[in-house]
Amino acid sequence: MLPKINTIVYACDLDNKTDSAMALVMSLAKAHGSKVVLMHAMEPLNAQATTMISNYISEDVRETMRQDAIVEINARMNALLSHFMTTYADELSTLAIEPETVLANGVPSECIQRTAKDKKADLIVMNSRTHSRISQMIIGSTANKVIHTSTIPVLVVPIK
Repeated sequence: MLPKINTIVYACDLDNKTDSAMALVMSLAKAHGSKVVLMHAMEPLNAQATTMISNYISEDVRETMRQDAIVEINARMNALLSHFMTTYADELSTLAIEPETVLANGVPSECIQRTAKDKKADLIVMNSRTHSRISQMIIGSTANKVIHTSTIPVLVVPIK
């Protein structure tokens, strides 16, 4: 029996160049009757940045800034999804399940894996930029980490 794709997690970095990946995700969802989960990971600041910011900004101001960032990111995800659903309304009118958005906090590769597990995803779709070899060796790539640790298929869409 061929595998069924019931849920697709699209890990989106909210870049301006996500249209091709979003189109692919929606096409797959339509073809398979899948649920789409559009997710974004808010990466925490490293210890040095946190210490420096703590020296200059009070805790209540930091919390307000964090809440403002959450509101803005949720608005961007919803705007992206809304724009896409409106632009392709005729084609996407037959989607079986309304797409949902998830904002996760933490290391992106771990957030993607956790969201996929929580949503019982059958496929992870994500964008990937071209990085130099040195850049990949030093900082690694979120897509690379997910590809090598995922227990479900990962589809990587290049951004050019």
